[in-house]
Amino acid sequence: MDWINRIKINESSPLQAQGYEDSFGFQRHKPQLMATSHWHGHIEINYLFDCSADYLINGKKISVPQGRMILFWASIPHQMIAAQGEGEMVNIYIPLQAFLSWKFSNQFISEIFSGEVLVAERLHDGDQTMTRLWEHDLATKNITLVMQVIDEIKNRIRRMSLEPFTTFELSQSLKKQGKKSLSGGLSHIRVILKYIADNYDKKITIDQVARETGLHPNYAMKLFHRVMKTSIKQYINKLRLQHAQALLIDTNHAVLTIAMEAGFGSISRFYDIFQREHKRTPQEFRNEFSSS
Repeated sequence: MDWINRIKINESSPLQAQGYEDSFGFQRHKPQLMATSHWHGHIEINYLFDCSADYLINGKKISVPQGRMILFWASIPHQMIAAQGEGEMVNIYIPLQAFLSWKFSNQFISEIFSGEVLVAERLHDGDQTMTRLWEHDLATKNITLVMQVIDEIKNRIRRMSLEPFTTFELSQSLKKQGKKSLSGGLSHIRVILKYIADNYDKKITIDQVARETGLHPNYAMKLFHRVMKTSIKQYINKLRLQHAQALLIDTNHAVLTIAMEAGFGSISRFYDIFQREHKRTPQEFRNEFSSS
């Protein structure tokens, strides 16, 4: 339920946003040029309403026409360097563990994690109205409305994944130049994240995760922590918590059943982790949502 109104970047420290990795974010504003590139762990959506913009994505310039919706993994250094038009932008920041728990197609996920910027061929007539409704609902801080907004954002991305979209072929151009598509080991992180997303509801060991990348387990753990600012174990637990929260809200399943379906292995472990993260029991969380 913790949303940020805006990711504020200290120009001298592009990693300042890392403190918000577990939070959703929403902001509406006039396009703002950035003096330097920055990066953070979210999946980011940009709506360009009656404006267009030029970006540097991992050092490559791209131009996004007005009236488009773009989606990309913000762990890739990005910077807005020019803007045209009198319109406004809407930025939406989605925690990576939430995005992966939504189970989009492998092809769609692979495009994003290969460093592409995905561009919807057109906006829908209701997109601007819907973003204003989201902004209003988030301001109420009503848990039911907030969960509804999250669900609608998820479904808007799902619709994007099913409709025609284009990319700037960023990963292909980098391959032709003999460069890695992602800097700083992010290509290994992509493989780790995909493996965890596919298997978090089962028992996962560090050795299994490392084997997917061909890395030594110790190096895989260090690399993951350096990029994601959390441990592999903590990240898996966050994905499981996302799954469990959805089941607590959307189903009448017993708490024990939910603990097993989400991959916790035991009811006591589920209670310990859930209470530590949310300062309430799973049943209290369910009751709070139901009463609201």
